[in-house]
Amino acid sequence: MSPPRLVTRDFLLLVGGHFMQALGFSSMVLLPVYVDHLGASRAEIGAIMAIASIGGLVLRPLAGWALDAIGRRPTVVAGTVALAAGLALIGFVDRVGPLIYLARVLMGVGAGTLFTAYFTFAADLIPAARRTEGIALFGVSGLVPLVINPVAEGLGVQAPDLRWFFVGVGGVVLSSLGFVLALREPTQDRAARPRGLRSVQTALVRRSLAPVWWATVVFAGLVALYMAFSVVVAGQRGIEDPASMWFTYAAGAAAVRLVGGRLPERLGPRNLVAPALACYAGALLVAAGAEDRWALLASGLLGGVGHGYCFPVLTAQVVDRVHPALRGSGLAMFTALWEASGLALTPLFGALADASDDATMFAGAALFALLGLATWAALEHGLTRRVSAPSGVAADPPEAPK
Repeated sequence: MSPPRLVTRDFLLLVGGHFMQALGFSSMVLLPVYVDHLGASRAEIGAIMAIASIGGLVLRPLAGWALDAIGRRPTVVAGTVALAAGLALIGFVDRVGPLIYLARVLMGVGAGTLFTAYFTFAADLIPAARRTEGIALFGVSGLVPLVINPVAEGLGVQAPDLRWFFVGVGGVVLSSLGFVLALREPTQDRAARPRGLRSVQTALVRRSLAPVWWATVVFAGLVALYMAFSVVVAGQRGIEDPASMWFTYAAGAAAVRLVGGRLPERLGPRNLVAPALACYAGALLVAAGAEDRWALLASGLLGGVGHGYCFPVLTAQVVDRVHPALRGSGLAMFTALWEASGLALTPLFGALADASDDATMFAGAALFALLGLATWAALEHGLTRRVSAPSGVAADPPEAPK
């Protein structure tokens, strides 16, 4: 029996829209370079990068509710407009002050909403039998845009010019609505839609989700730190063309998803969490001692491979462990933990670098990854009741809203 079809018209439209809006999120890797040019300290860079999480976190419950109660497509449209507006504001930023923080909050609202909405939409379109593989494949459209950073550097875009570069990217993000408006809204059971927050809260604090939430906190913190500091640190160490590391990062993530996309379903998605987190810890350790371009590229490759597997595995586990009627809320919780982890850990590790050095910051993050991995293992294997499904979902079934 042949596997269910994965690539459909709506899937391709969703990939197109996601690719274009992801250029906005991916370009934020260059924002630390611009604010460093404006004279920001490491702690200020960390705070500016993390402040977007406030806007995203404040409105994330609303985004989850809107996805489940109003619909996927209207929520994507609202998030796209907010992200494009935040990028456009960077054009007016010529010093470290309130305006850069306002722009980042607005971008946080847009990017946080889109992060949740696009993967909720994708989970609706992907057959359950190919969920991890489909999410991994869909996620490539969000990783490939990372090459915008070395491309910008190759085109000669210098730090003072980045403010106008972000305005242009905002225009590209807004044009992604052409794909979104052509999508069909997924059919939903109106009677099963959540009527209040209590049913959502009850469903999302279940014990079967605890290991997923913790692994998300650890992994998201590592990614936020890596994106905020890797290029800045490499540039200050005198490494030539530091943004080129995003080529190997994107290539590593895309390769494991395109070539080994079915591996998680065969081995069991949860069995890949530990190798993926360990791989990201390796990327941080290499970055801690990187003094030349080859070491930086190796760090990017390790980070990409870890990202390539860890994100779709965790996303699929969230979808598996929540009721379909609460899918938007479940993924809102998942993406909110990304924001919260970045908000807490990026300035914390930035302050560590200011107090010691950049190598200590990266090494400390790698240690955090290993300790976090040990805690995840204890939580996951502490669940006493299992089903035989390869995803390792706890035996208690996802709870419907009441």
